[in-house]
Amino acid sequence: MKKTEPKSPAGNRLSRAFAAAVLTAGLVSPGTLRADCLVTYADCVDAASEGSTFWRRSAAGLRCYTEFLSCLQRRLA
Repeated sequence: MKKTEPKSPAGNRLSRAFAAAVLTAGLVSPGTLRADCLVTYADCVDAASEGSTFWRRSAAGLRCYTEFLSCLQRRLA
């Protein structure tokens, strides 16, 4: 069984704040936003939060963000 360290409350707040900022920035046109992009993004950020170090979590979060933007571009095109 994999031993996991408890997440710090500050880390959780930072993750939520980052996700909220990204989602707010992506809501340029709420009527054309597709739920599947948001669900995929949320799943990706959740998986990224499991990274072993700050830098791995940050890199994974940035990858999630770029994939989210790419998804929105495909849906809005």
